[in-house]
Amino acid sequence: MNLIINFSAREKGNCGAIAEFIKKSEDMVVHYKNLHTHRCSDCEYECMQGKCKYREDDVYALYESFLKYDRIVMIVPMYSGNPSSLYFSFNERCQDFFMENKEIYDDMLRRIFLIGVYGSRLETPDFVPCLEKWFMDTSYKNHVLGIERRPYKQKMKDCILDVEEVRETVGRFMDRVEEN
Repeated sequence: MNLIINFSAREKGNCGAIAEFIKKSEDMVVHYKNLHTHRCSDCEYECMQGKCKYREDDVYALYESFLKYDRIVMIVPMYSGNPSSLYFSFNERCQDFFMENKEIYDDMLRRIFLIGVYGSRLETPDFVPCLEKWFMDTSYKNHVLGIERRPYKQKMKDCILDVEEVRETVGRFMDRVEEN
């Protein structure tokens, strides 16, 4: 059973389409934009010494839910040369969860896979490496798939899954995901 998280602000965009494409009947899709969340702000680093002051929002519970799933697939769009702000706000809030749950960090990383959707590797060469930072200094390789629209002449509002080669690439990636 997989948890699929769409970090796009558009439920019906490319990331949402990919989420629906890879979803199996027992999988859960979460559109991060619909969660009640707070950004890291206006604090005294409580997450480093105990408990984040925003722990009661949906972010900590989402991290806790990871333990129920075999795999977590995060689908992240690129906006203005960076992963979406929704993804960044989720990522920066991980400190609170992992400071309290250090013993499961490696097991969680083993379950996490990312699909990044972006325009052009030439224009934004750092996008996929940014996503790969989750797995730096680990044995987990091939946990990130970058889907570049440019080679297929796809614009932001086009559906990247209209391209058969992209569907096949995503399918092969998900086959690898299921093997883990």
